[in-house]
Amino acid sequence: MNGPPVDDPELLGRIEELSRAPVLLVACDYDGTIAPLVDDPMKAFPLRETSVALRSLALLPQTHVAVISGRSLRDLAALSRLPAEIHLVGSHGSEFDIDFALELDHELRERRRRLLDELRRIEDEIPGVILERKPASVAVHYRRVDPDRVPDLLEQVGAVADAIGDLTVRHGKQVCELLLIPTDKGAALDTVRKKVGATTVLFIGDDVTDEAAFATLHGPDVGVKVGPGDTIAPYRVPDPPAVARLLATLCHLRADWLAGAGVVPIERHSLLSDQRTAALVTPEARITWMCVPRVDSAAIFAEILGGPPAGYFAVRPLLHDGEPVQRYLDSSLVLRTSWPDITVTDYLDCSDGRPGRLAGRTDLIRVIEGHGRALVEFAPRLDFGRFPTSLEVRDGGLEVVGATDLVVLRSPGVEWTIEQVGMHQTAVAEVDCSAGPVVLELRCGTASLRPDRSDEATRREATRRWWS
Repeated sequence: MNGPPVDDPELLGRIEELSRAPVLLVACDYDGTIAPLVDDPMKAFPLRETSVALRSLALLPQTHVAVISGRSLRDLAALSRLPAEIHLVGSHGSEFDIDFALELDHELRERRRRLLDELRRIEDEIPGVILERKPASVAVHYRRVDPDRVPDLLEQVGAVADAIGDLTVRHGKQVCELLLIPTDKGAALDTVRKKVGATTVLFIGDDVTDEAAFATLHGPDVGVKVGPGDTIAPYRVPDPPAVARLLATLCHLRADWLAGAGVVPIERHSLLSDQRTAALVTPEARITWMCVPRVDSAAIFAEILGGPPAGYFAVRPLLHDGEPVQRYLDSSLVLRTSWPDITVTDYLDCSDGRPGRLAGRTDLIRVIEGHGRALVEFAPRLDFGRFPTSLEVRDGGLEVVGATDLVVLRSPGVEWTIEQVGMHQTAVAEVDCSAGPVVLELRCGTASLRPDRSDEATRREATRRWWS
């Protein structure tokens, strides 16, 4: 297929970020997105290159693919010929099951029959009208209708909707759909996101009906509009061939990342310790390894071995802010990672003679300072992620629920959002450093979120002196 992989450098940057998502969901519309728009709806087939990219993405670990269409699920499955690994959702999200039509009650089936009878009358009267019958709706396609007759057509369709009553009327590209069951692609996308435990979503669509899906995107999610027209999506590509190139690029980048490209070698990690346990920190201030209470105990962060699903604790600038600089303070194991706008200082607390005590209480302290905003992701995973990890927001911080050893994260003033990631939960927060330092204390071996008797500066200095 001709053309560069992705024309927009900013979009390419976001695609590169998507490729490194812990659990990625790639979702898209069908007509006008992966299949070109054609006059006959039953002759709309996906581009071969797009099908190959979607199939390849669906076969990658921690990667899920969904096609969410206004078409009936049976038509979508028949036309797309996509494999079972790809989630197909029909009728704007009302059909997740191929036997959905059999579950409609008698009243709905009778109202659908009346609706279809009235629309057949319009189909016979106005040349070019094509009715697309779905289990809980009927779509009126007017791509072939004389433009002068379109206003009359839409007026008649509106009158039918009023006569039947309690219908949702949805307009798309040269199509008007009358739905017996109200639903939208946004709700469908949320359902698939929760089902697969996606941490990040890419949604691509061309139609007005896709705006509901774009509206659900947040955080690291990316929305891409196909073709012209108003949209809330931040990015745009011109046509289905460009979608194919975008998906192929994402597939290539993600396959490389999952195979180990971009993984930080262990020798580039920095070490934190209190002489009883240890933590490893990447050059980007991401904690990828930590066992508690001892260095030979089970890990709560093990991304260095199992990837993001095995647990991590990340702090980074909210906006891309160049490459960080990392160094130890003096000859200590107090680590400082600096970007132009924020600085993160990390250490395992060695105050009050902790290194000489038996393992039991461990405090990992992270201090975020500067004049920018930072994104914090707290993703502990109990016993290398082999058991579900749940988080609970408490006054003053977070509690890791169900851990054998008590674990809390003291974070006064931080507003956390708990996200479901498969069987685990991850806490995400944006913090503003301009009002003063933000102190995060991961306390292992206690459930207390009360302030420590010594302030952070005193504990940091004691730790620095211990190692110097």
